[in-house]
Amino acid sequence: MNPRTLLRHVSVALALAVVAHAAPQRTLLLEVADVPKAEQVKGGRFFYGDYDSSRIIQVVRNRALLLATPEELAELRQAGYAPKVLFESTDRLQLYRRAEYGPEMKLSPVYWRYDQILKKAAALARAYPNLITRFQIGETQQEHRPIYAFRISNQAAQPQDRPKVLFDGVHHADELMGAQIVTALMEQLVTGYGRDKAVTAWLDTLEIYLVPVVNVDGHHVVTSGHDPRWRKNTHDVNGDGVTGVYPEGVDPNRNYNFNWAMGGTDNKEGSSYRGPYPFSESEIRAMRDLAEQVHPTLAVSYHSQGEVIYYPWSWGGKASPDDAVIARVAKEVASHLVKMDGSGPYAVSPGGPSSQSYAWYYGHLGIVSMIIETGLGAHVLPPEEVAGIVQTNLQGARALLAQAAGPGLSLRVKDAATGAPLQAEVWLPRIDDETIDRRTSDATFGRVHRLLNPGEYYVVVSRPGYATQVLPAVKIGPAGWTAVEVALTKN
Repeated sequence: MNPRTLLRHVSVALALAVVAHAAPQRTLLLEVADVPKAEQVKGGRFFYGDYDSSRIIQVVRNRALLLATPEELAELRQAGYAPKVLFESTDRLQLYRRAEYGPEMKLSPVYWRYDQILKKAAALARAYPNLITRFQIGETQQEHRPIYAFRISNQAAQPQDRPKVLFDGVHHADELMGAQIVTALMEQLVTGYGRDKAVTAWLDTLEIYLVPVVNVDGHHVVTSGHDPRWRKNTHDVNGDGVTGVYPEGVDPNRNYNFNWAMGGTDNKEGSSYRGPYPFSESEIRAMRDLAEQVHPTLAVSYHSQGEVIYYPWSWGGKASPDDAVIARVAKEVASHLVKMDGSGPYAVSPGGPSSQSYAWYYGHLGIVSMIIETGLGAHVLPPEEVAGIVQTNLQGARALLAQAAGPGLSLRVKDAATGAPLQAEVWLPRIDDETIDRRTSDATFGRVHRLLNPGEYYVVVSRPGYATQVLPAVKIGPAGWTAVEVALTKN
């Protein structure tokens, strides 16, 4: 063997030794009951590190599922625990399937597949054709599956000049609760019209948009039983023509174009790989186009896990320009969300300002947006937990819809000569700053709905080719929408 070949063999051996030392082959799936709370926090033996699942797969209600070597099993027993061996295999994927799908290695029928969601929506549309309309907003990056949104109102066939609220689920493939909550909300809204006083008022005065599944390809990977670990979409990022091999894909919720380079990672195998450039993924272009078209006033994206609401933002230690309003709304929604253990409401926290849906929605369009992390201790939550998490989040959704009644500014911009609606900048210079894009009225109705706390506001309305108008003292009352109409005259 020549020296160069010998050196190559030695290098490979050393590399394998390092890998083996860093990641021991865990072949046992263990169940440990009655895990102390003190051992579930960071630094504890059973801390659930979200996407660091090399050992701990889930910790739900003091019951832990984890991977272990025979030596680690012995250590747990020596420490006084009574671990139960559920499964043994050298195939890591099989261990995860057994952990997340149960003894039958199949996802519980409690969780809906995408085709089942569409069938449920179709049945609602047949029964209530005036209240719900389906339309396609795009298709998936890899498999070109259609991505559908649903518009709900008392006149759902056509867009209306009303405040709009957007709910979406499953940016991340394994966070199935979003699809469950949004689909349940769809059914509650449509069937509750004329029966539930609040629902009837919402459908008479709002437009509600639902996207049950953003990441349709990834959702299929998880719900089909292929791989419960899947988080990203199924984009063949290495270009080898082979898909469905973990951990390929792009993280859809790190692909938005707001401080994109600050979020996620550029490592293609990383769980939060942000993609090659902003809006590279068709799933996120679909959400971008929908948001820019309808201009929601409020938006929620459902994720798992953590029992916390994140909202924009904490950026260099500074809150967002609309923090007083956004934090108030987030706290009101959180107060209706009960944790799985019944110990109290969900937490509320400003999140980072980068590459995720809520940061882009707010930073670019001015939408009061938030991410709700549902459930605790798992992404694919145990089936017996699903109904309770859905029910409490329906209460949170109702609290959010109630916020769409204001107080705030409802301003319409039109051409003074023709009366045609205009898309124009609507700027509040004593609130807005350089961290956010200028807010605009929508192109369809010339309308902007902006939630504000009661008070007096300085408003500037401008559009290229038209004379700017300044409204120095717009008074926002304690409730409802303050309606203002601005007619711009061409220069």
